[in-house]
Amino acid sequence: MNVTFVDITLPLWLVVSQWTLLFALGFLVIVMYRQLGFLLRLKDAGTEREGLPIGEKAPAFDYTPVNGSTSLPARFEPIGKWSLLVFVEPGCSSCRSTIPALEQLVPILERRMRMLVVTSAEPALIAAIDVFRTASVGINRVSKDVPNELYRTRSTPFAYLADPEGIIQAKGVATDESAIRKIMQKADRSIIRVESTAS
Repeated sequence: MNVTFVDITLPLWLVVSQWTLLFALGFLVIVMYRQLGFLLRLKDAGTEREGLPIGEKAPAFDYTPVNGSTSLPARFEPIGKWSLLVFVEPGCSSCRSTIPALEQLVPILERRMRMLVVTSAEPALIAAIDVFRTASVGINRVSKDVPNELYRTRSTPFAYLADPEGIIQAKGVATDESAIRKIMQKADRSIIRVESTAS
């Protein structure tokens, strides 16, 4: 069986237009990556402006556990060990993914630091949201002036990482496990090292 190949000649305009289109698509990909990088830097800059500045002392406050073994009022004093403070609200859809992420990290983090998850929502609203009501991580209620005035936090979920002297070393939006780990990595890695998996 003989196979013959037909010599196909394309018009010059078609070849030029294909190469032009290819270069245009490559240029658009480069522009999109640059724009994405700009937006990510802008997002980080916005995070840095949110709430108390890094280097400031984390204020102490009173809180009441709502889903733990005790409902006795307690006081958060960010002194003596590293502290991860996470502000959440039941009405916030992103916060509903933060709770499971914190549950995954508890076995790793509780050996190195105290972790406090707080909300200023009413108890009835907290109980109405399944992920908050059934969370294995402790949910604690604070007065509205704690997120609004003491910590000047306008958006949730938002986390602060304070060192043993109570100084804020890192902060950021804490929407999932990756975002929480990123906050950890902003601090001194020799002091806090978050493993990939719990041991």
